[in-house]
Amino acid sequence: MSIWGPGSFENDDALDWVAELADSDDDNPIIDALNTVIDQADESPEAPDCAVAIAALEVVAAWMGEPSDDCPEEVEAWVEGRPAPPATMISQARYVAEAISEKSDLKELWKNSDDFELWQTSVNDLLGRLLY
Repeated sequence: MSIWGPGSFENDDALDWVAELADSDDDNPIIDALNTVIDQADESPEAPDCAVAIAALEVVAAWMGEPSDDCPEEVEAWVEGRPAPPATMISQARYVAEAISEKSDLKELWKNSDDFELWQTSVNDLLGRLLY
């Protein structure tokens, strides 16, 4: 059964990525997720890549001390005890969040659903938690 909802962790792609992050000792999964969307930003980033990037953005926000209410335990465990994320990562995270919010395949999918406002609110909340 597939999971699909407007929250950052309410889809299979994000949850699979969280499992990958939990097995990682470094921030490479975050960097890879952000760079994938950055590389597509001139066009329209693909929906699965955006879903993974949003999960990565949530990790950055949690790492900054601003976790979401539905932050998975695996993310909380991963960020615990780590020094603050680099400023460049925070800047990239904000850029990626704005790119997804402005023009992405994921946004287009949500625009055609009854839950678009919930999705947009979730992304806007995330953007607010990525301020530094």
